[in-house]
Amino acid sequence: MARLRYKVEGEGPRVVLLNGLFQRLESWDPVVPHLGGYTLLRYDMRGQGESEAPEGAYTPEVHAQDLLGLLEGLGWEEAALVGLSNGGVVALNLALLAPRRVRALALACTTPYLDAALRAKAESWLHALKTGGTPLRLRVALPWVYGAGFLNAHPELLAPEGLQSLASQAPTERAQEGLLLGFLGLEDLRPRLKALRLPALVLYGEEDLLFPRPYAQALAEALGARLQALPTGHAAPLEDPLAFTRAVRSFLEEVYA
Repeated sequence: MARLRYKVEGEGPRVVLLNGLFQRLESWDPVVPHLGGYTLLRYDMRGQGESEAPEGAYTPEVHAQDLLGLLEGLGWEEAALVGLSNGGVVALNLALLAPRRVRALALACTTPYLDAALRAKAESWLHALKTGGTPLRLRVALPWVYGAGFLNAHPELLAPEGLQSLASQAPTERAQEGLLLGFLGLEDLRPRLKALRLPALVLYGEEDLLFPRPYAQALAEALGARLQALPTGHAAPLEDPLAFTRAVRSFLEEVYA
């Protein structure tokens, strides 16, 4: 298990917030104020933020083992998992690894498998990283990560100052490579997911170009989950934290009713 930076706050049923690929626990700041009544665990996965960044590829299975170790260390026998993008993939892997630890799954803008199109997108980020470092990787990734409506409303993100701010929050370039290589190692989880019997919600962004609706639909079908749209791109909790939190909170209230 890698050494992980984490934060626990609030009171109530236990919920884990799982970051997107290059995020850190602060990315949930817009969401946390709207999730009162729950004990929230958020953390930097290996390679992210201030957590340890060992050598090698950070596969979903490795991330899931890390999270299981963190839950055991905290004495959490069970929690609902709220995962964004790669965080959703990690949540799925933990549910497959230790289903008794998972009370429910709320998965946003994610996928249970890689196809040629998704692989091409992720590999383009990897090639950009190797060619031009974090600045070029950001330039290539931004139109995929944020919806058109959000980018048009926030053109400052594309300005040098905006890009520099995003770059300052990014993992090291070696860690970014480990995170990308790990994601590219994703196996098709759909056949195994059918055996899970967990309450599940699958959210997708109507403007998500990275993981559009067909991936969410395939995931919802594999899990027997409810499928719900959000008026966002890929970075749903950042683009519209209220819409995202309303959907997640409504689901959690049903789970813990």
